[in-house]
Amino acid sequence: MNLNGEHPTISVARDLFLVLACIFALVLPFVLTRDIFRGDSASPRPRDAQPSAAQPGETSRDSTAVRTGAETSATIGGPTSLAAVAERCRLANLRQQAPLSAADVSLAQFDKHIDAMNLLVAGKISLAVATTFWDETRVKAVENAADFRRADKELAASGTGCPAPDPALANAAPYGQVVALKSCVSAISARNTALARARPAVTTWEHHVHDMEMLRMGHLTPAQATAAWHKNWKTGQKQLEAYEAAAAKARKIHCALD
Repeated sequence: MNLNGEHPTISVARDLFLVLACIFALVLPFVLTRDIFRGDSASPRPRDAQPSAAQPGETSRDSTAVRTGAETSATIGGPTSLAAVAERCRLANLRQQAPLSAADVSLAQFDKHIDAMNLLVAGKISLAVATTFWDETRVKAVENAADFRRADKELAASGTGCPAPDPALANAAPYGQVVALKSCVSAISARNTALARARPAVTTWEHHVHDMEMLRMGHLTPAQATAAWHKNWKTGQKQLEAYEAAAAKARKIHCALD
């Protein structure tokens, strides 16, 4: 009876074990597959695969720094550039003084020389008086003309000028600074015109001074000297008038940067 009673129990247990084993065999692959896929999606990406986007706070801070730097550069660049133009004009204004002064000295002698000729021709002075004037104008005439040439050459070699300010800089600068700079631009331009008129006049004067010296040395006849003088007299008179008009105009325009 006992052996017959245990046999059904063992048989039922074995059957139950087989059923559970089959179920486990079916469920295990699904569980493993699910865990594998869940682990891949949850694992962190490699460092080199991560985007290099900055944090919101860092992005805002960096953008502000870049913007502030650009604004600072613009603020510094504007006045500095305008100041550089003003400095060029200031230097040009100073460097023009020497050739302008030398031109006045040299051409004042030429003007007196021509005035004596005009008064003589008009019968207002005698030849003796005219000769006295001419002798006076010869004193240091060569040196004074050379002084002008040297000063004018130094001005040209300096390369300084006074360009008009860039409109973008002028619009952003204080009104008073722009007015002062523009007045200096106009003054220097007018002086350049005066110097341009002075050069040919000094040349004519140099030629006549040379002719007078050649006459005294006997290298020119009185007739040759007279013919040359009549040419220089007429030419020089026109050149002096042009120079004096340009110089008078330049003297009326003041450079506020000096």
